[in-house]
Amino acid sequence: MAQRLSGSSSQYLRQHAHQLVDWFPYGDQAFEQARLRDVPVMLSIGYSACHWCHVMSHESFDDPAIAQLLNEHFVAIKVDREEHPLVDDTYMMATQALTGAGGWPMTIFALPDGRAFHAGTYYPAVPRGKTPSFTQVLNAVNEAWETKRDGLAEQADMLAGHLAELGARQGALLSLHSALPAQQSQEAAVTHWISATRPEGGTTPAPKFPPTWALKTLWRSALAGGSRGDEAFNAAATTLEAILRGGLQDHLGGGFARYCVDEHWSVPHFEKMLYDNAGLLSLCARSAVLAGEYAHGAAGAQQQRAEALAAAARAAALDTAEFLRREMRVGADGGGPQALASSLDADSPREGKSIEGAYYTFSRAELNAALDGLDALPPNLVRLAEVAEDPGRYCLSLARFPHAGEEPLWNQLKQELGLVRATRQRPGRDAKVIAGWNGLAIEALCEAGALLDAPELLEMAEEAATAVWQAHWDPETRRLARVSFDGKAEHSNEGTLQDYAALALGLLALDSARGNGPWAARADALLGRAGDFVDPGTGVPRDAVQLDARLSAQRAAGAATVLDDAIPAAGALYAMALARRAVTALADGAWTDAQAAGLERAGELTVHALALATEVPTQVATALEVQAVLNAPVQYVTVGGAQPDQLARLRRLGRSMRLELREEKDAAGPAGTLRIQGCRKELCQAPVDSLERFVQTLHHH
Repeated sequence: MAQRLSGSSSQYLRQHAHQLVDWFPYGDQAFEQARLRDVPVMLSIGYSACHWCHVMSHESFDDPAIAQLLNEHFVAIKVDREEHPLVDDTYMMATQALTGAGGWPMTIFALPDGRAFHAGTYYPAVPRGKTPSFTQVLNAVNEAWETKRDGLAEQADMLAGHLAELGARQGALLSLHSALPAQQSQEAAVTHWISATRPEGGTTPAPKFPPTWALKTLWRSALAGGSRGDEAFNAAATTLEAILRGGLQDHLGGGFARYCVDEHWSVPHFEKMLYDNAGLLSLCARSAVLAGEYAHGAAGAQQQRAEALAAAARAAALDTAEFLRREMRVGADGGGPQALASSLDADSPREGKSIEGAYYTFSRAELNAALDGLDALPPNLVRLAEVAEDPGRYCLSLARFPHAGEEPLWNQLKQELGLVRATRQRPGRDAKVIAGWNGLAIEALCEAGALLDAPELLEMAEEAATAVWQAHWDPETRRLARVSFDGKAEHSNEGTLQDYAALALGLLALDSARGNGPWAARADALLGRAGDFVDPGTGVPRDAVQLDARLSAQRAAGAATVLDDAIPAAGALYAMALARRAVTALADGAWTDAQAAGLERAGELTVHALALATEVPTQVATALEVQAVLNAPVQYVTVGGAQPDQLARLRRLGRSMRLELREEKDAAGPAGTLRIQGCRKELCQAPVDSLERFVQTLHHH
């Protein structure tokens, strides 16, 4: 029976293949089974890096008595939320509607047509307080199915009506228009971020998630000069310093965890996801350049702060790229190009037990042994935070950035503790390849490669793009598969709008870095299909061109996710790709009606962000960045007469502000004088002869 899962591209499904539960993967066959047997469906939704998913699996699904109960009275379906994001999204809305909360593992009970009637998250093996045991829940649902089935059908109807309404509300959000002009909406967002930044970094209380997309957008204002620029810089710097010094960053192995559980960013939730690391790699690379640019115009303590931040951001970007290279690359057996895996687990074994963070934390004895080998550490440099769920174990982070003379000691401590860590069993890796997540990573590697002058990162990006294109793109149907494993894609599971848009952005970044390859044409193929995801009637983007029968039975083929979450909103990514394509064409003088229409559509897809900017700017940060690109006084630049160092600096600045740069060989004007000309659509400003003056033209007057 378990054979159905053992060949799956999802590691999460393969982790359940040994169980006595007669698991089905999500698909027609499972629901047809439920209809023929006239039993309800139990869907268990999770992912392989999820701690409580492992707990429930071990406590309940490994239990032969529970397996028997499930096999007798239900059809059991195992869903990897990363493989089927729309299934997860639909049932998550149902769970939140029924219980007021959501999370994973998610436990759903549904009619054979897929409509949910009861839902929860983790159920313990024995009752705990008010939470019933999983066995009690299964018995209660089975009894209701036998004796009160009309009530269940009624509940499913009500719930489906509610979800359809939520979908309509998403669509309505996307068609909001702002009462304020674009410039003022963006100012309002920046004002919000500045005033909401907390002294310990971030804009919300614990748990602390890195506001990656908001910071990328906020940076645009830090170079505006004047007190406003200083305020924007200080807000961005406060949060970035917390992220770079604290426990979110793995100081020994590079890369970032999902979030921190405490106010002061000292103890992380340990899983490492590809999308978080892609976003933070891009943010760190940009921050290294923009903090450096800010330092050029600052003095005294502000200048020192900016220089220290630029150095830390640069180091973190290179460490994160190295983490991706060392731990996240996966290839098909037998060599060939390597794409990037989805995640590393939070849990790993210690003394035979699977413990969250076991690989990453240290006992007092281990820390003392490492410290004994060192000269005295400078005061208040290192911070040790005890893990509440794992007493006696500590996370290592920095209380402040090391000064110049302190670097060697900090590096030595990291090396000593790295040796301790090397003796432990590593966390498991989910080796499935997700098209859109790889797209975000390809774009980030291209940015970092160009901004930090690290050509090996461009090679890694090109290799990942080649691997994803070979496995995921079907040249016959011109469709992109969302997931592959071991070089083989599941072509029956088409990518979402997010997959198409994020991969297109990655390929456009490669084209810009490499030029003359196949990448622009491939990005165009992706954007061509992505156009089908926009509802022709309403102009609203959807996550899928059409939903399967089960999902459409309980929600409209509703609007795409409107708000940025761990990954930017799909519509905003699509708009960003269209804008980038159009601005590149402008800079190349290859401006066509199609590009003009693309630019127009990018604006329509993100105009809602201007209306939401005053209320929830962090949730629409990526759409706001698209609007900033569309409304900026400068979208692309031509430069002539530049010295190599001036050109390099201008290139870096342009890339971090999403400006296309074109070099003119025979620029008019006296030979050897610098000419920088900012252009917007088909209009160019008068040229300026210094970088400082050029930076001033980037902001509205």
